[in-house]
Amino acid sequence: MNKKIVLVMGLLMALLLTGCANTGQEQDPNQARVVYQLKSGDKKLAQKKITVEKGSKVVTGLKKAWSVKLQNGMVTQIDGHAQDPDRDRYWTYEINGKEAKKGVNQQKVYDQDKIVFTLKDISQ
Repeated sequence: MNKKIVLVMGLLMALLLTGCANTGQEQDPNQARVVYQLKSGDKKLAQKKITVEKGSKVVTGLKKAWSVKLQNGMVTQIDGHAQDPDRDRYWTYEINGKEAKKGVNQQKVYDQDKIVFTLKDISQ
């Protein structure tokens, strides 16, 4: 009988400890999870989920995800995909489905933001 009690107690302790274990799903309150997506026209090129410090700028997560080139605060190339001024193709971006009103160096990101960079023909 004592062996059964010890076994049951051991199983209960194991279940209790498993329930209290950190599963790695908890988010640091000083972090923001942001989804970045790259598109060329309507074609999706890539997507990454990036974690950055709260209050970070758009460019921080973008650089964390891909190689990026900037000129005068404007994105000119992402992950080898360069804009082409001769063809009026430039990088633009949206946050949560709305056209960005600030540059990548000024716009802050917030938890659960979705940022879409699109290489598109702006002459249309």
